[in-house]
Amino acid sequence: MFYIRTADKLQRTARWLEQLPGGIKYLREVVLEDKLGICADLERQMQELTGSFFDEWAEAIADPELARKFQQFANTTETLQDMELEQDRGQTRPVYWAAESAKEDFRGTQWTSLTWQPIIEAGHFEGADEAPNGISANVKRGDTQLAVFKVKGKYYATQQMCPHKRAFVLSDGLIGDDAKTGKMWVSCPQHKRNYELKGESAGKCMNDAEVNIATFAVEERDDGWVYLKLPPVHELDGVLGTKKWMVKKGESGEGPFEGLDRKIGYEGLKEGKGRKSRRPGGEVRALKVGGGLDW
Repeated sequence: MFYIRTADKLQRTARWLEQLPGGIKYLREVVLEDKLGICADLERQMQELTGSFFDEWAEAIADPELARKFQQFANTTETLQDMELEQDRGQTRPVYWAAESAKEDFRGTQWTSLTWQPIIEAGHFEGADEAPNGISANVKRGDTQLAVFKVKGKYYATQQMCPHKRAFVLSDGLIGDDAKTGKMWVSCPQHKRNYELKGESAGKCMNDAEVNIATFAVEERDDGWVYLKLPPVHELDGVLGTKKWMVKKGESGEGPFEGLDRKIGYEGLKEGKGRKSRRPGGEVRALKVGGGLDW
């Protein structure tokens, strides 16, 4: 509490401590010996902080309306695994991004047939016209993920996967428009590939000629549903299915730490004995797992 009351905004505690008159000795006198006679106030303020604390995630889980906002898909409680998992240094993590982009011509896909199908209730997009970036949704159909946007009173629909690194994220992208050209695009939130959303060039990437996306006609109807004009499920999955494009083990190339592991001679975890690292000169040192570094 003394730090909160006296430090500058965003000032690190180390820099704050250095600026105290007398440094840590002075801090000890203030906090432990009540040199300034303010400890009672500090304790009361601390109680106010801790007494007002609540777990926002626990609140979200307990509230069905809030919990629905964190579903993977806006039209179903089903889930899909986007990336395979692997073990790294004793921990489970998603595989790294794909080393190569998906360079298939999704935009030029020739579907055998297209029919209008209700995909998501229009109520999901309530308030979109007042939001500068509109409202979007990730929806599931078969094994395929699709992104639906409502921006400035109009709907747009695309595949959910950004082909650049095969990440299923476009519904979380940033919407941009150009008043001069009338172009509208969605920018991938991870690496900023910009895909056009309307017109003859819909699906084209504006800043990476190697990739493009499929787009679909979309409209809201009087029955309260948003309809997409889509091909049969098996055909859609054959082109855009999650299982087909999810990044799998071995597709990412060398991870960012593998070169470092080789440099320091990292040999992996040793059960019950911590892990070992061999110095370039040949000396072996033991690293205690969970107990800090034993130099």
